[in-house]
Order: sequence, then structure tokens, then C-alpha cells
Amino acid sequence: MDLKQLNTFVQVAELGSLSKTAERLRIAQPALSRQVRMLEEELKTQLFSRHGRGMLLTEAGELLLSRATSILRQVEETRADLIEQTEAIRGKVVVGIPPTVGDILAARITARFRSLYPDVRLRIVPAFTEYLLEWLHRGEIDIAVVYAQENPANLMIQPLLMENLFLVASRQDALDTDQAVRFSELAKRTLVLPGPRHSLRILLEQEAQNQGLTLDVPVEADALQTLKDLARRGHAATVLPYASIHEELEEGKLTAASLVEPSLSRKLVVALPLGRQTSNAVNRFSQELYREVTRMVDEGVWNGQLLLKR
Repeated sequence: MDLKQLNTFVQVAELGSLSKTAERLRIAQPALSRQVRMLEEELKTQLFSRHGRGMLLTEAGELLLSRATSILRQVEETRADLIEQTEAIRGKVVVGIPPTVGDILAARITARFRSLYPDVRLRIVPAFTEYLLEWLHRGEIDIAVVYAQENPANLMIQPLLMENLFLVASRQDALDTDQAVRFSELAKRTLVLPGPRHSLRILLEQEAQNQGLTLDVPVEADALQTLKDLARRGHAATVLPYASIHEELEEGKLTAASLVEPSLSRKLVVALPLGRQTSNAVNRFSQELYREVTRMVDEGVWNGQLLLKR
């Protein structure tokens, strides 16, 4: 049993399908099936129960998944520590980031990181969380800031920030950040929100359903600037994190109020791949990312609770 076998096993366990795993790892399905069978033969136990809808872990498979994930994480952390001591800070870092977070963070972290490590080339890739996680698995990006998912396998997840959400409207609406409004107020307004697959939209629709409310969303827009422009012109209200609107609030172009009953927030985490070498440049980027987010919270630019250890 080697690390490659463990990594393959974790991928199959996560996706529950040989065909999907073969596509992700870009290997032939018969070869993948043979790897799983050889691992079961070596361990003298069945790891998966096969059925028409895919593959489910047996009790032995659940135990191996827990151990394998821990082993891969320890190997990755050890590799990163050794690289930190020997490798120069150069190369390329491909960073995945959700669009709304990118508009808040990308310029600041790029300026900070490039000033410290001018020999490193940065590429910022905006996309929804589900795509970023898939690209991490495929090795197409090195690190990602994503909205928390439930225990994604084969990834090292580091908590970053719990960001608070605000109702945002035009100057004429005269909302006040010191005066919260109930979530039920959203059902009384015309809203412009991201599309149905966006994590923000999912969060809002789930809470509306919990309260028996229906949100009026005649216009959908995934671009942050479009959401802000439509709110600023008074066409509709929207819901956004404070960091994305702090400049417009200071300039009096928008007004905002925090939401209560319930208070809404989203958890941001940093995701790194397990079982794949992480360069010194990626490790340094991760460190500077935490420092920049901490600075933004301390400055009042990003309203939320830091989850990282200072």
C-alpha cells in the first residue's frame, strides 16, 4: 500500500463512482478498478459495496478513509515543512477564488504578495466554489478560497473567516448599518441576486423557505459590480458582505443594514490539495492571505469573525 493507492482510494470514496473518479484522475476506468481491487486484496477485506448507483464504503472502508485522510494530511504538512527550508521563493501560484470574494480581496492580496515576492507569478481564477474544488482535485489550481462545504475529501481545509451579510440599497432607502433589519424584510422588497447555483442565493432561498417566505427576484446577476450598480440606481435591493460595499458606503452611494432573525453569515475557508506537492510559493501565499484578511478585519473593511489562529 502506497500514497498513490491511498489517494486513489480517497477519491473513489468521495465521488462514489469509478467512472467519475477515472475522469477526474484522467486514467482509464479498468486501470482504476484494478487499483481498487488490488488494494482490497492486499488488505484482505472489501472496502466498497458495489451497486447500480455507484460504490458505497463498507465499515472497513470507512475506517481506511479516516486513516488515509489523516496520513495524506501529515505527509503533505511534512513535505511543505521540508520545502519551506530548502526551496527558493519563485515560480507560479494559481489561486481560485469566488467572484464576490475576488472583487474584495484580489487586488489587495496581489499587491501585498507581489511586493514581498516579486519572483513569483500569480494567476487569479474566479469561479464558483464547486468548480474551484474540482479544479483543486485535478491540479489545475494550487490553492483556493472557498465557501465551506461539508468535509470535502482529499483536501486540507483551513478556516478563514465568518463574514456577515447586509441588506444593501440605494442612498434614498436610507438604511443604517447601526440599525439591523429582520430577514423577513427581504420578502417585502424587489431584489437582484446571483443565480440559483451561487452560494449566497442558496443561503437566502433556504432561509426564506424556513420562514415560509418567497423572495421577489426579477433580475439575477452574478457580477458583483452589476449587483451594486442596480442597487445604487434604486432598481432593486441586494444582499452582500460589508467588504464589497465599504467604499460605496463611505462615499454615500449605497446604504446598508445588517440582517437579524436570523443573522446571516457565510464561512470562508482556504483549501489545499492533499497528496500533492505544495510549493514554497504556495505556502507563502497562504500565509500572506491570512495576514491580509486579518488586516482587513482589523481595519473594519471586512465585517466578520476571524476563524484563523493569530
